[in-house]
Amino acid sequence: MVINDPAMTTACVRDASGDSCALFHEADRLSEQAYAVLEEPFSTETMHKFTEARKRADEKYRQAWQQWQYAQGGRSH
Repeated sequence: MVINDPAMTTACVRDASGDSCALFHEADRLSEQAYAVLEEPFSTETMHKFTEARKRADEKYRQAWQQWQYAQGGRSH
């Protein structure tokens, strides 16, 4: 899941949102790694590796979104 929301892009430019921008980039990197696992031959181990990798990416997206909201004056983290 790559975030292409113009509000997110604008947020990445602001110093206050720099942390969230970095977190979104890291989440995108983790997500790409997760889907790369699916290029391996299908097996139970492949699905386990994919599931764990997606969990890490999803958690990073959650952190990024939370940080972005905080930087925008929303709820705190």
